[in-house]
Amino acid sequence: MPNYKIVLFTDSVHQQYMTEQREAISNALPDLAIELVDYTDFRFAKFSNKNRIPCIMIFKDESRMQSKYSKLSHSDAINWITARVS
Repeated sequence: MPNYKIVLFTDSVHQQYMTEQREAISNALPDLAIELVDYTDFRFAKFSNKNRIPCIMIFKDESRMQSKYSKLSHSDAINWITARVS
């Protein structure tokens, strides 16, 4: 069975919003590993083809699966993630 991880990349401008988004995703999908990291995290430079924040990346077995580069409502983010990891 694949191992999924959600990584939320942020900067100081979007920190509060992404913290709340992490909590919403964690509450809705408690079995999913979720990280909130700064945009200077090496994975952003390695796996991003755009230099835009905020960014949500879905990793499957440590490989980037998909990315979203925009602010999403919490329910839209949860629905987008659920559609890809189910």
